[in-house]
Amino acid sequence: MRANIDVAHRLGCAWLVVHAGFHFSASVEARQAAALARLQRAVAYAEQVGPRLLLENLNVEPVDAEVHYLGHTVEECRYYFDAIASAHFGWAFTANHAHLVPEGIAGFLDAFGVTRIGEMRLADSLGDKEVHLNPGEGNIDFALLFQRLESSGYADHYMMAFGSLADKLAGRDRLAACWHEA
Repeated sequence: MRANIDVAHRLGCAWLVVHAGFHFSASVEARQAAALARLQRAVAYAEQVGPRLLLENLNVEPVDAEVHYLGHTVEECRYYFDAIASAHFGWAFTANHAHLVPEGIAGFLDAFGVTRIGEMRLADSLGDKEVHLNPGEGNIDFALLFQRLESSGYADHYMMAFGSLADKLAGRDRLAACWHEA
C-alpha cells in the first residue's frame, strides 16, 4: 500500500481508491479487524505523503461465491468510517454497488451524507447482480441521484465506471442530460 501511495504522490494524484478487503469464510470479524489495521496504517502514511485514500463501497457477491468483499453494506462501511477520522480518508461512492443492497443508494447517502465523498463512481445497474451497465441500460434514477448529491452540497468528482470509450462518450451526454434535469 505504501508503494501505491508513493506512486500516486510522485504522479501528483490527489487520491487513490482503496478497498477494505475480502474473506473466504465465516471469519468476517478477524478479516475486518485486519483490514481496519491495514487501512489505519495506510492512512497514517498518506497523511505524511499527501494523497487522500477513498474507500470504495464494494459489491455484494452471491451467497455461494468463494470470495465475499468487505465494505459492501452501510454497516460494513461504517465500521471503517467510524474508526478512521482523518481528512486523508474519504469515500469513493459507487452507485451501482449501493444499488445491490437493501439500503440502496439513498440508504448510503442517509447514513454518510456527501462530505466524505471524494469521487462519485457512476454506472447503471438493474439491482440484481454486480454489473457496470451504461447509463440507461439499468434502472438507477440518475436525475434523482444528481439532485440528491448536488442539493446536499456535493462538489467533487464524478467518474464514469462503465464500458468502452465510445460508451463513455455516449454515457456522458446521457448523464449530463440527467444532471440538467435534476
